[in-house]
Formats: sequence, structure tokens, C-alpha cells
Amino acid sequence: MMLMSVENMNVHLGGLHIIQGVDFHVNEGELVVIVGANGAGKSTTVRTISGLNPCASGKVMFEDAEVTNMSAADIAGKGISMVPEGRQLFPELTAKENLLMGAFHYRKNRKLVQEQLETVYNMFPVLKKYEGRIASTFSGGEQQMITIGRGLMSRPKIMMIDELSLGLAPIVIESLFKVIKELNATGMSILLIEQNARQALKIADRGYVMENGVITMEGTGMELLNNEHVKSAYLGL
Repeated sequence: MMLMSVENMNVHLGGLHIIQGVDFHVNEGELVVIVGANGAGKSTTVRTISGLNPCASGKVMFEDAEVTNMSAADIAGKGISMVPEGRQLFPELTAKENLLMGAFHYRKNRKLVQEQLETVYNMFPVLKKYEGRIASTFSGGEQQMITIGRGLMSRPKIMMIDELSLGLAPIVIESLFKVIKELNATGMSILLIEQNARQALKIADRGYVMENGVITMEGTGMELLNNEHVKSAYLGL
């Protein structure tokens, strides 16, 4: 069953037509990847879905209701969570305080907040151990854990993760991709935006290739991994 769809999305920023008639969808329980070079429009796409950029035309549907150009807070409240590129933590707040920011829309339900916090801590024990530490003192990989955890705190139906592997060591990237796969195995729908095409497509149910603001190719993760254009353009083969 389709959970979220983007239909003929067009986005203009700074006088430029950044996203040009983009169509894609994510089904319930699916792990879908959008790969492409830096500057292809991947991040603009998820920022627009999240309500952070205006959509000039086209629409975003979620659970059979249109959410195009709703406020970012309302979109998050409907169950669409975004893990932003570059982590974007509150650097002077503790790990726990950053996580609690994700529970804003149900913050008055203390029991639910605590239950969700324990879920995040079970996934990332290091965050429970050092919950009182200032976020800026954590390593890059640990900061990414906080960002994913903050996204999970909103109790989403779909998580959109923008550039999971950016600036991280290979061993950290591998462990985070494993976490994403485990999350998806629980039934969580995931839209992963990623420059690391090889690792992303390996775990994807389906994938899309974005080039210059246009979806140029789609298929299963394995189909795209074996595609000659994808191999030469994104896998260095």
C-alpha cells in the first residue's frame, strides 16, 4: 500500500528551477533510496516534502491526504520525520535534550515520551550512557545517532534521512546502514537520500536516480546496482 507520493513536484529557489516535475513514491514498510551527485536536488526534494522549501506546483500525498506546503510542524505531526543533512543538532544542549526536541508535538504525554526515549536508548546504548553530555562533544558518528534518535522520538510513520554517511568513517557508515536496515525491518518506512550509492542501493527495496532536478531512472536496488550508467556515474566502475 502506498504511504507517500510526490507527484509532478516543481521547486524554484533563487530564481532557478531546481526540481523539475519529479514523481516517486514510498510504500508502507519500504526502504527507498534516491541517489545522485551532489547538487542533483535530492536534499531540496526532502526539504520541500518536509515543508522547509515551498513547492511551486505538483503535490505531496501522505496516507491519501495532501500535505503540500503545510507547515513543517504540522507535517512532522502527521508522522513524516526528517533527519537533516549535516546533523544540525543543538550543540550546547545535552544528548537527551536534543532527543526530547523530537517529542515536541506530544511532549505533555510524559509516559509516551519516556517509552519512546527508551526505544531510542535500546537502539543506541551509548546515548543512554552519556545522555547528560553536551552534543558538540560527541564524535560525528555519535552525533548522527542523536539525529536519528531525535527523528525517531517524533514517532514517525516514515523517516526521511538526508545524507546519512556524509563526513563519516567507513566503519561508522557501515554500522549506521545496519541500524537503518534494522529500523526498516520493524516496519518503518524509510526514504534515504544518499551520495554513497553502492551501500544505499545494497539495502534498498527500490531506488531512484536523480540528475539535475529530474528523476532519470528507477528500479529495484539490485537493478540499479547492476545498471551500466549507474556503475560508471556513481559506483566508479
